[in-house]
Amino acid sequence: MVRTIAHNRAVHFAAAAFMMLVLAVYAVSAAKADTRGVEAEAFVQDLAGSGLAMLEASEFTDTERELEFRRLTRRGFALDTIGRFVAGRHWRTMSDEQRTEFRELFSEWLLTSYARRLGGYAGQTLEIVNSLELQNNARDILVRTRVVHADGQPPVAAELRIREFDGELKIIDVIVEGVSMAAAQRAEIDAVIRKIGVEGLLDNLRSRLAVLVAGNE
Repeated sequence: MVRTIAHNRAVHFAAAAFMMLVLAVYAVSAAKADTRGVEAEAFVQDLAGSGLAMLEASEFTDTERELEFRRLTRRGFALDTIGRFVAGRHWRTMSDEQRTEFRELFSEWLLTSYARRLGGYAGQTLEIVNSLELQNNARDILVRTRVVHADGQPPVAAELRIREFDGELKIIDVIVEGVSMAAAQRAEIDAVIRKIGVEGLLDNLRSRLAVLVAGNE
């Protein structure tokens, strides 16, 4: 992926998503939207707890920890849905082959980016504030949280947009301090495609992924 995407919004998206998976979770407010809100909060708690247990498990090698983190990310995030969203209007003009490759490359790039940032955990905690249904989209639940730093830095507001897919809850977006990370990536990918086309985007994704896999990032 080109530097603009890989080192700006995407880094923040990866870092925010990473936090959602690995931080210890503490309920702050008893306010719930409804049964769906309770289920969404429980899903976040379980996912975060699994991530924290993985980080703290001494029996894991670095390779095993990365593999487990990738499994948790696939379990927690609707990667195909996110990929299609960030492709935006260009999805309609992609061939079936391009759509398939884009979904695969984008998902793998996110998974690899997240996994390579495992060392970013420094004792933060994730507090669940409350959850609510979105008035403009009854399918989704927004779980409001805040990331509390161990060193006394101001907490960071983060919201997880959660949707049910075939009976399973998945995160479809992370909103940090009011900024949708998926929307930010969609805007940047749109700019890249308008500049160098879909094949150019795919070439850049292949190149960036190769660098990440090689461990040179």
